Amino acid sequence: MPQSNRPEASQLIYAQVVVRPDNGDSLLSSSVLIDSKNVSQFHAASDRVELVVRKLKEAGFEVLSSGKIAITIAGLPEVFERVFQTTLETVERPVIKELGQNALGTFFNAIDSKPFGEIDVSHTSWHQFLDGVAINEPVYYFESRLPSPIPPSVPKQYLSVPEGVARGLNAHLAHQQGITGKGIHVVMVDSGWYRHSHFTKYNYDVNVHLANGSSDRDVDLSGHGTGESANLLAIAPDIKLTMVKADVAICGKGKNVNSVGALREAIALKPDIISCSWGSDERTSELSPYNRVLAATVAEAIHQGIIVVFSAGNGQYGFPAQHPEVIAVGGAYLHLNGSLQGKIEASSYASSFISPIYGDRQVPDVCGLVGNLPYGSYIMLPVSPNSLVDQQLAVRDDGTEAIDGWAAFSGTSAAAPQLAGICALMKQVNPNLSPAQARQILRDTAHDVVDGSSNPATSGASARAGPDLATGHGLADAYKAVNAAKSLTHDKCCNNCASPSSQNFSITSQNSLSKKVSKPMTSEFPKLKKNLEQVQWKLNEKLSELITELSLEEDIELILSESNFVSLSPINRSANVLRGILDECFDKKSRKITRFHEIDEEHIYAAQGLLKLGKYSESALDLLIAILGFSLKDPKKEVASGATISWTDDEKKSFKTIRKLASDILSECRIEINNINSINGQSSIMMQENTCTYLGGSRDCYTWGNPTENCTKPPNARWCM
Repeated sequence: MPQSNRPEASQLIYAQVVVRPDNGDSLLSSSVLIDSKNVSQFHAASDRVELVVRKLKEAGFEVLSSGKIAITIAGLPEVFERVFQTTLETVERPVIKELGQNALGTFFNAIDSKPFGEIDVSHTSWHQFLDGVAINEPVYYFESRLPSPIPPSVPKQYLSVPEGVARGLNAHLAHQQGITGKGIHVVMVDSGWYRHSHFTKYNYDVNVHLANGSSDRDVDLSGHGTGESANLLAIAPDIKLTMVKADVAICGKGKNVNSVGALREAIALKPDIISCSWGSDERTSELSPYNRVLAATVAEAIHQGIIVVFSAGNGQYGFPAQHPEVIAVGGAYLHLNGSLQGKIEASSYASSFISPIYGDRQVPDVCGLVGNLPYGSYIMLPVSPNSLVDQQLAVRDDGTEAIDGWAAFSGTSAAAPQLAGICALMKQVNPNLSPAQARQILRDTAHDVVDGSSNPATSGASARAGPDLATGHGLADAYKAVNAAKSLTHDKCCNNCASPSSQNFSITSQNSLSKKVSKPMTSEFPKLKKNLEQVQWKLNEKLSELITELSLEEDIELILSESNFVSLSPINRSANVLRGILDECFDKKSRKITRFHEIDEEHIYAAQGLLKLGKYSESALDLLIAILGFSLKDPKKEVASGATISWTDDEKKSFKTIRKLASDILSECRIEINNINSINGQSSIMMQENTCTYLGGSRDCYTWGNPTENCTKPPNARWCM
């Protein structure tokens, strides 16, 4: 049974004072569910809000912030009881905290008021101004020395930031086109942000805004906000990021700052996107007074054109993810090694459910990359050293130390900022993109997930072909979403995208936008369209030659359409030049490195450049390793006559210099090399139309049949979706 008692006299309590609008509509007692279309009817006149603010201050409250719907206040229990003529109690109620932990949370309540958590002002002089007072409820995140900018070497393989997460969601393809979120402002409401050396290394643009009641701008006691921001910056590295630090109930500790107030402050910053990786577990059909105010605040953000992203939960029925207009983010798990390497399935750690509040609302809409039960340990993320996350996950044996500033975790807390990053990329190419359009594009361009099940603490639903409860519309594909946003026509295709009635997972609704946003490449590449048949023939002719040359002995063809072609990026142009230099080292028939005496510094630096660019990495690594493995005891070289002769002393001396250079580069590029054997080294993990790409670049590209079925994996292939 829940236990109750009086609050401590010195305990600061936060609440939302709901101002009654001129039309008399009651936000707290209305049966209407608040969305961006009707939220304005609950707006109070500015002079009424100013009057209430003045009276609250005179009564002894600290007014933290105010908006058109509610005012955030803080005060001691005695002040609340005296001013609103009530008696307060604390009640311990079951909650699901970070890492799926079942525990008790502390709630405040007015003993003589109903519903729970509301202070009834109808019997006081405040009734002429106020609808009521909603007491703050705790929410939870769905997850000393200077730390190294490089993650520690650990026995288990994890996804990395930024490369692993970016490639896992196909954002690297957008980056190669110069689409990095530049000019877009994203706000995260989270536990704070520590300026980790990882962020300094990549020169990210991040500022911290203290929500009212928060303190210590440079401190993140939890580590949660720091780690999750790395997911966002991996996808959209050139955004302007503002972290609104809100010390909500972190692992049962912290200041319990009002989350509505923090969200209101995020809205006041007028960002393009707001990302939130927190919430509460709401399984009943009625919203509490506090959550009604929270829902209205979310609706207000969307009403202003801000894209709002929320985590679905890790075993919770996440709220506000249930709100029908937010982008609710679930989880998909990509196997990084073993016999299932490359396979995508629903994350058993991520929530999926039908909202008990909003009728047919199904959560999630779409997925990011998330680990599996029991702990979701999946992405190696930078955190503040000795923070709660750093300590907890070290104890759970993620391979890191409790004070090293790195921890392996994920959950939908990681997935939400990943999707916020994709929204930033879309906003860069289409600044007029609405919240409804962004969500519909993410749905229509997602990669279908057909295996696995979601968290058994929610529905435990199984993924299947097409939209489903387990993963929504599937794993987000940043590159496809960006292309769809770029080509979106300004018609009425998304006017009703956010209505609750459009939530059902039907094939009709899934495909409705994709038909309208698709745009042929002819306007960009008219000469290509005119000569496409000739291009197809020449490439297949070359493919036939390569099949013979490389002894592939497989009947394959290259299927191309205009959509397979994009503008040549500066990165790819550079990589092509470097790969041409590297090609001089390989025998054209065997593809082996034999003429070691002809290798010089130019070839070594070309290999280094390719590793840094993440292009043709395997060939670059093959060259460097071959150099280290070549024996100088009795080396022979082939001359023009076909004979072999011994190396000269000068050639041996020169080769030792080359070997030392190769060794230094291998050490310097160890992060990039590690990525080759993980998802990071894959050319493209999401497939365009009918193509399946394997690790190793174009020489290992094969066609598949039905996109919902696995293609046949040849013996030398490491990755297949």
